[in-house]
Amino acid sequence: MEQDYKIDYEMFTAMEITKIINFFILIEKTKHKKISKEEMVSKYREYQGILNNKALEKQYDKMLYDRIKISIYQTMKNYL
Repeated sequence: MEQDYKIDYEMFTAMEITKIINFFILIEKTKHKKISKEEMVSKYREYQGILNNKALEKQYDKMLYDRIKISIYQTMKNYL
């Protein structure tokens, strides 16, 4: 599941980068197993708080979709 994510590492702290990547991994896991709504919503809100930028959210959503064919937006629509 480890991917080469295109993250602007200079925009975030090491802790924030770890949380972003962990969220991407969680999104990937939804392809194969059910994740609890509480965990998904909690991690998504944390992810949004870190990015705090809709354009960046869209960019990362497209990056993830291009890599593994999973959309963060479409996935989270099912949980919210």
